[in-house]
Amino acid sequence: MDINQQRLRRKLLLTALSVLAAISLSACGGNKDSTNNYNTNSYGNDGYLGLSNSNPHLPNRNGQFLNYDSDGKFAQQQLKKVDGIAKATMMFQGPNLYVTIKPKPGYDEAKVRSKAISTLRYNMPRYTVHVNSIR
Repeated sequence: MDINQQRLRRKLLLTALSVLAAISLSACGGNKDSTNNYNTNSYGNDGYLGLSNSNPHLPNRNGQFLNYDSDGKFAQQQLKKVDGIAKATMMFQGPNLYVTIKPKPGYDEAKVRSKAISTLRYNMPRYTVHVNSIR
C-alpha cells in the first residue's frame, strides 16, 4: 500500500467519523419553549415521586386514594380513640409521618406515646411513624 492510499483511507475514516459525530449530536436536541428552555414535566414534592400528582386517582393497596389530606384526617380520627391525648399535630414528609402529642394532665407520657405509636403504625402501614410528646 502506498502513501496516497493511506492518506485516502485516513481522509475517508475522518470524514465518516465526523458525519457520525454530527448525526449523534443532532439527536441531543429537544423541544424548547419560547423562553429557550427545554419542555420538561415537573411534579410537586408529594412523597410519591409525582405519582399522586400525575395520576391523582391512583388507589393504594387499601382501595383509598393517595392523599395527605385524607390520611391526616384518618390519623386524627385514630388518635382521638387513644385515651390521654390532649392535642396532636402531624406533618407528612414523603413516606414519614411525624406526630407531636400533648398528653392530658395526670396521664403517663410514655404510655400515651406508646399507644399512639402502636395505633398509628397499625392503621397507617405505608408510613414510617415518628411520635414525640411535649408537656
